Amino acid sequence: MRFSWRRRLLLISAVAIGLGSLAYGILFVVFPPRFPYPTFRFVSLADDACDNALQSADLSSARPIIPNIVHYVWILKDPAELVLGFKVFVSVYSAHYYFRPDRIYLHTDAAPHVIEHARKKGSEWTKRVLALPGVTVNHVEAPRYTKKGVKLDKLEHRSDFVRLQALREYGGVYLDADAMPLRDVAELRNSGFRNVVGQQTGLAMWFHGYINNGVMFSVPNSTLMTLFYHAAHEFYDGEWDTASIKLLTDLANRLAAIPSEVLILQPQAFGPTSWERKDQERLFRPTPLDSTAPGLEEHETEQRLRNSTIQTNTCQNMLAWLKHREQLNERLPDTKLLDFTSTYILHAVDNHAPAIIGNGRGVDVEYILARQSSYARALFPAIRNAVLEGIVPKPEGVNLG
Repeated sequence: MRFSWRRRLLLISAVAIGLGSLAYGILFVVFPPRFPYPTFRFVSLADDACDNALQSADLSSARPIIPNIVHYVWILKDPAELVLGFKVFVSVYSAHYYFRPDRIYLHTDAAPHVIEHARKKGSEWTKRVLALPGVTVNHVEAPRYTKKGVKLDKLEHRSDFVRLQALREYGGVYLDADAMPLRDVAELRNSGFRNVVGQQTGLAMWFHGYINNGVMFSVPNSTLMTLFYHAAHEFYDGEWDTASIKLLTDLANRLAAIPSEVLILQPQAFGPTSWERKDQERLFRPTPLDSTAPGLEEHETEQRLRNSTIQTNTCQNMLAWLKHREQLNERLPDTKLLDFTSTYILHAVDNHAPAIIGNGRGVDVEYILARQSSYARALFPAIRNAVLEGIVPKPEGVNLG
């Protein structure tokens, strides 16, 4: 009898192992291993794809400097209405506040009369965005088909092609509307690279390591952006990420072998959190702070120390900054606030934010000024300044620090 039970256990174990192996194999067919990255065959690109790219004389001359120009793309769902929300204002104002750009382009397919109506009679946040210094609305015709005749059904895919064309033509910094600048990026623009991109964070292995196309830096007509643009037309297949992050990741990793062509930054630079709900909870969930939490004065001290470290680059300043950061963290033992001191631009997907915040409104001025979450505390300095400048009305009873 005992032998019979042993045989049954062995049989059950063998079946379980077999089913597990089968499931594991199916998993890797549906979700193949992340490495190596998807490889696109650029042999199919026409030879004239590089006709407008930088040539050898341009590449060997002066140290490349990425223009201080910011680009946003806004493709309309309703062609009769241009509406920009608070999130767009926060991103655009933060770019204005930290970058002090020569120009901020809003590339949109809105007709001229729709743009003019939005300036004069649009929503409060639409009018505030369009009234910010340097904001220039540029009417574009968003493509509806690739050059191979594949239809671009989603607004996001049409936006992908517009952003590449903008970077090829003007150069500068492209930002998604949910990409929030947290500091100046002059050192990246002046790093000596013709393109600067960053990896994105993914909680699952097959999402991690891709390059984020929601934040991209480029000189005009760089090789990366030129090839990316033509390859996107060649390889677009209707899938969500084929001709965007997958193609960019493959191409940027290959061109990184060329001196000064592309600098690929760690995820902390542009995408320290992922789009998945678990990360959004860490980012947006209110975390009330007690009276011992660092206030604005201490955060300004940290900012001063960090700036001093960047400017002088001495070991003594770096050590002082590290010690100060540790002291701040020791005073926040239980809040689980995220550290964005190494983040230039916070690309924060927020589709779950209203449910996580639970205030019935989602992210608004009061939420940011309350500084009760990692997201709010990161955006607080810029929005506080917007209130002090009179661009944003000060909510009643709100302490500005």
